[in-house]
Amino acid sequence: MAMSPDAIVGPSHTVADVVARYAELDPKIKAFVEVFEADARAEADAVIARGLTGPLAGVPVAVKDLYDVAGRATLSGSRAAAVTPMGADSAAVRKLREAGAVIVGKTVTHEYAFGAMSPPTRNPWNLNRVPAGSSGGSGAAVSAGIVPVGMGTDTGGSIRMPAAVCGVVGFKPSFGLISRTGITPCSPRLDHAGPLAANVSLAAAVVDALAGFDPTDPGSRRFPAPEAVASLDRGVEGLTFGIPENYFFDTSDTDIAEAVHTAARELEAAGARLVPIVFPTPEECGDAVVAIAAAEAALYHRERFATRRVDFEPDVAAALDAGLDLSAVDLLEALEFQAALKKACNAMFAEVDAVITPTVGTEPPPFGATSMVLGGQEMSTLSGLNAYTVQANLLGAPGLAVPAGLTRGGMPVSMHIMTAPGADALALAIGRAYEKRTDWGSLVPPLAAR
Repeated sequence: MAMSPDAIVGPSHTVADVVARYAELDPKIKAFVEVFEADARAEADAVIARGLTGPLAGVPVAVKDLYDVAGRATLSGSRAAAVTPMGADSAAVRKLREAGAVIVGKTVTHEYAFGAMSPPTRNPWNLNRVPAGSSGGSGAAVSAGIVPVGMGTDTGGSIRMPAAVCGVVGFKPSFGLISRTGITPCSPRLDHAGPLAANVSLAAAVVDALAGFDPTDPGSRRFPAPEAVASLDRGVEGLTFGIPENYFFDTSDTDIAEAVHTAARELEAAGARLVPIVFPTPEECGDAVVAIAAAEAALYHRERFATRRVDFEPDVAAALDAGLDLSAVDLLEALEFQAALKKACNAMFAEVDAVITPTVGTEPPPFGATSMVLGGQEMSTLSGLNAYTVQANLLGAPGLAVPAGLTRGGMPVSMHIMTAPGADALALAIGRAYEKRTDWGSLVPPLAAR
């Protein structure tokens, strides 16, 4: 594939471009809850008047409807949410504005981020398929070229799954790197905030703008500044990447496995060394994430669920019931599993700089499906779509999804790059090294072709 340009930002967007693309395409993909046209135009004018510069200055950003935006209600995709304008921006929205980004609207989330379908949003590559979730609205909006950046959240893969199946970049940072204050939680032990973007460079710019300790977020950690943009062109010469011999490639569709192996060989050609590894108990991670997330979500929603159960969608209601029914022993077992996994993976990351896998192992299911098949086994859509992403949530490790091809059916393929906790800039630099050698990231769905 031909090399792509080295620009720090992706396609040029103005607020007028966003509004025009939204009017043209959102009736088809239904990615947005709301577009703030008048406010966004005023905000863009203010950025110019203030003379702000930098990689995000003037860049339109849509945020998942879990992020508080001053003067707007946070509906969280639910009829059970309070329709009350928020008094202040979330920490992430505030920092985006400080960096010169223009907040242009809110995107669809699966109800309270507990699911992988994001109705009513459709996948821009195939309107009969889901965009995954729970940040499906942001994935679809970026894929369709309506905005270059959409903010998401990730509890078990909810940034990286939509990025993968919509053919864009998605980055889940290290746990605690980016504040979640002012973002409706799903599972505080597993939740992360991060970007879906048109390219790795934009994702890196968002990470630099948002990283930093926040005492108002109990999960916040004191990491060194990532300096992700400054590190983007470090290359992969001399790095060692682990290719798991178990689970990930064995259970993924053949064309997806082949495409990601080809992507890994591109990194090898750029100077990296590929080595086989055995990833510790990856097939057990999904159950641990479900237990922790269900318990924490049930606690957060306990009062609302007791009084407004009828307003919750059946799949989320079932998940909350499971959380309420979970025994203390089952929760402690999941937490002990997480601790053991972290210890095992610390040893793994002492030997390799990153782990390379597919992001999602099969094409996204049809809109409305409740189950799918992965590796010959039928399972829920959530379990099938997040099978390869939950590991990074348990570890609190950075996970980057980058476009890496197309399936035989014409749907996007994505490579997942996971590094050790705290190595966020490294994950982004690896993704950028791959992106520079291919043009998969420049492909757009047919309905979005200009």
